[in-house]
Amino acid sequence: MPSATILCWPKPINLVSVIILGKTNSYMKIFKPFWILIFIFSMLSAGQYTSDHQLDINNASYKEVLQLPVPESLAKAIYERVTFRGPLKSIYDLRTVEGMDQKTFLKIKPLIRVEPFRQLTSAQEKMERIYFRLDRWSSDDGVNDAFVDLWIEKALEPINVNNARYDELVNLQNVSPIDAVAILKHRKNVHWIRDERDLRRVPGLTNYAYRSARYFLDYSDVESDARWHGYVSMRVDNTPFMATEGEQSQEAGLSAIQSDLSSGFNLLPNTYVRGRFTYRERYKFGFTYYRTLNEPGETYSIGGIHLPDMKFFFGMENQQLGPFNLRRLYVGNYSVTMGQGVVMETTDYFTPRKSGYGFRKRFQGIAGDISRTREYTLKGAAAELDYKDLSLLGFVSFDDRDAILNRGLYGDSLTRSFNQLIVLDQRFKFALGDSLRSPEYDNLSWLNTVKELTYGGRIQYTFLPGTFLGMSFYESAYDRPIDPDPYQIVGLDYRGDSHWDIRQVTTDSEIKQAYGGPVSSGSNPFWSAAKSFRRVIGIDFQTVIKNIAIQGELGELDKGAGGLFFGNNPKAFVISAFTQFSSFNILLLYRNYDLAFDNPYQRSFSNYRRYKGTMYEDYYYLQSVLYGQLYTNNPQPQAEEGLYIDSYYQLSRKLVTRLQYDNWQRKADAAKMYRLVGTIDYRPVYPLSIQLRNKWQSREETNSLSTTRFYKNYEFRGRVRMRLSGYDSFSLLYSVSKLINHPRPRVFQDIVLDGEAISANYIHNFNRYFKISGMLTYYNGFLWNFEDTQFVVMDSKKGALRYWISFYSRLSPNLTLRLKYTGEHHKPISGSWFSANNLTRNDNPEKRFETDWLRQSSNLFYFEINYNF
Repeated sequence: MPSATILCWPKPINLVSVIILGKTNSYMKIFKPFWILIFIFSMLSAGQYTSDHQLDINNASYKEVLQLPVPESLAKAIYERVTFRGPLKSIYDLRTVEGMDQKTFLKIKPLIRVEPFRQLTSAQEKMERIYFRLDRWSSDDGVNDAFVDLWIEKALEPINVNNARYDELVNLQNVSPIDAVAILKHRKNVHWIRDERDLRRVPGLTNYAYRSARYFLDYSDVESDARWHGYVSMRVDNTPFMATEGEQSQEAGLSAIQSDLSSGFNLLPNTYVRGRFTYRERYKFGFTYYRTLNEPGETYSIGGIHLPDMKFFFGMENQQLGPFNLRRLYVGNYSVTMGQGVVMETTDYFTPRKSGYGFRKRFQGIAGDISRTREYTLKGAAAELDYKDLSLLGFVSFDDRDAILNRGLYGDSLTRSFNQLIVLDQRFKFALGDSLRSPEYDNLSWLNTVKELTYGGRIQYTFLPGTFLGMSFYESAYDRPIDPDPYQIVGLDYRGDSHWDIRQVTTDSEIKQAYGGPVSSGSNPFWSAAKSFRRVIGIDFQTVIKNIAIQGELGELDKGAGGLFFGNNPKAFVISAFTQFSSFNILLLYRNYDLAFDNPYQRSFSNYRRYKGTMYEDYYYLQSVLYGQLYTNNPQPQAEEGLYIDSYYQLSRKLVTRLQYDNWQRKADAAKMYRLVGTIDYRPVYPLSIQLRNKWQSREETNSLSTTRFYKNYEFRGRVRMRLSGYDSFSLLYSVSKLINHPRPRVFQDIVLDGEAISANYIHNFNRYFKISGMLTYYNGFLWNFEDTQFVVMDSKKGALRYWISFYSRLSPNLTLRLKYTGEHHKPISGSWFSANNLTRNDNPEKRFETDWLRQSSNLFYFEINYNF
């Protein structure tokens, strides 16, 4: 497949949909009671009040009072009577309401009950104020989990803006370094910010930042009436993977999974449970449990009791230790982010164009880790300490890593080396389809096969608010040698020749430059079992001058090739400049990563992930198709050099424009690429908005260094959105795309791959506590879209009808429930399609290389429950 169309929507259940075909109805039967309850609840919410379904008048909202069979003016008078004069003591108090006559009173009397007014706690009052934000945060898959944890916590326990540090302000939603510095400077000038009105008047604080920050800030040190606060969240769904790993899992072969009894394959859905608790704002505790679709559950034993494999952390924040301030101290599972992500950011997920601004913000420092990250987790202890303008961060971790082991012994040792660390979607014990590493042969599992000791730190000196210089490093030691031999990953063709010898392209130089071999061999003074290591050092800075912020970081992978930052060691460099005004901002970002800078914890800005365009992307050439996750799940950025521009300009109250332009060169084959996205938002009248978005993306057509074929991609999306009363909305989407490939009729049949879609979405809020949303889409070809709280990528060769309906209910001020059903029906496909190597099918039936599969229909569910307190 061409690079622009690698994402596709697989079968209803990932892996072997043949096994599960017909089983999706069992999921629906399990959740049938929930559907019935939701349906009844929606009918009650939408219907009239009765003697059996009475209105609690003292605790009713204005919209609920409007549903009484009385004129709107009288309903308003009733609501104002309760709101401004206090709750009713008797139903007969209604007779004192202006406009109420005896006939109307007798009519509504059976429909109303008088209950004591329920006084909300301070936490519940805050949740009532921002319940719509909690709705988005609790299930947001596109934001760093550390941010979500922080935002929920600070929304329930706001920080005093008059005592807040720079790092506390800049980690808030939509607050840029310029905004944070503006608040600190204004606070120094006026000595005290008294309320929201004072905050709004801060010079240099944008309206965008103010409208978000006000929910997290307080203006005095107020003791909370609750010692404990936090949240617990659970999500269960059977949504399959959206990327090429969906194809890979199916290609692993039906018989391979059926015969591998130790794989633990099952029909259980995705499950994600997490909780975070805070005591007196300083003491933290959190846990998380995560398993993916069809994956065997891992357990560990304590005293003969088997417990699920979970992540935990305990933390303490803002403790004064003499002249030192202990910002954070965490024990257990935690995350670390330093600088611009060149040296370290611990997450399993790749985010394209992660600039550190807007929706691509980067959480700074350490935090308790209750995310879905499972490979690049840190487990141990970490702390941040302040002394005047000097900040120190240190951490140590000892944990297992999933990795592909090489089959032979390394050198003269009796130890097997590991080839590559790998992020797995589904953590089966063995790589399905790799018979040479199966239990019957070498018995080489890829789960928890490498032990890693990682320690590091960062020192930073702050000259002025928002202006600092820092230096960071980390070192990882492993109990196995590192030997990234591609022959151990790439498979053989039907003649027994390695694909690595006969199918190499220039971009495969990125595989050849992987870190390992003799340069990585070494001992560790803190761990006698260490046999290899990796060391990365970096320096970063930031300065804010008026309304301009400049950031940069330089990282170096130590390979013993010269002095610090001035030798021949592989390096990675990123620098950016950002300026903002009330209606305009622009970001300029330059990055340059050496091909040999192989840092598994690097998460800095890039368009593509590592190994893009290499043989690791062509999973059908590998010994197991699941080894394709070396590319599809790789969170490292690809080695590239380029300039990125992102600009926002509000020409008027009705017209807003945005432009993104990126021009870069891939280091592996010197291929030049560009990406240009232009967006126009036009609002002729307030309830109506029109958005036009166009994308142009291409790789150069000729390149003497590479045989990689060119492509061009054009995409247009037009959206019309109408805001209705009661925060309801209705929107229409039309999308059309065109991908032009190098002529390869045997694979693509046509050099042009078209995509087209039309979609309608509706959201209806019955009241503040219950809403229904849904979407109906018809598409043909490739399509990406946001569906309620999920981001999905779809593909259909002949066309498909897709629809979903979502129920969201606030069962109480603290408890919310979401239930979503998605259906999809494709036109039937018939015909003969390309197979990567048909000749191997008889010799090795376990290797199924076909790139096409029938997708007729799917039934998907998503269940989520959240409790905030």
